[in-house]
Amino acid sequence: MGGVLTGTGQAGHARDLRQVLAEFPTGVTVLSTMAPGGPVGMTSSAVTSLSLDPMLMLACVHRSSSTLALILEAGRFGISVLGSDAEAVSEAFAQGPPLERFRRVPYRTERGVPLLRDALACLTCEVFDTHPGGDHTMLVGRVTGAARAGGAAGTPLVRHRGSYRSLG
Repeated sequence: MGGVLTGTGQAGHARDLRQVLAEFPTGVTVLSTMAPGGPVGMTSSAVTSLSLDPMLMLACVHRSSSTLALILEAGRFGISVLGSDAEAVSEAFAQGPPLERFRRVPYRTERGVPLLRDALACLTCEVFDTHPGGDHTMLVGRVTGAARAGGAAGTPLVRHRGSYRSLG
């Protein structure tokens, strides 16, 4: 499988890689923590389970993210899995000042972290480890709590080819 990267220079290769990776659908989540000024969060699709024994989650966050710095300072974070009707929530948590994002959506606090009330599923994590990963930091969280939303089945919000999709 040669010739995948057709652009010239690092920027061209990165653009090509982004186009290739757009073929891989990913779930959409909100990573959150409690900062001294209140709850903060950000949209993330780079979240996955890492281990069941011990129970670990992996989230990759850009090194320059102010939310990452606040998660590391707090030592804990939440993961809210967005449902297919939550495109506006995803957009709200992807832009604007981090401290403003929670003013637009209902949330609850569990184990010291804010979680979105209307999420399909939520997890709480303690920071277990971090690893450098290029322009991102790999954040490993030890799961301290996990629950589905009220037992009701829902369809997740998914990103594929640069657009939101639903599996339902």
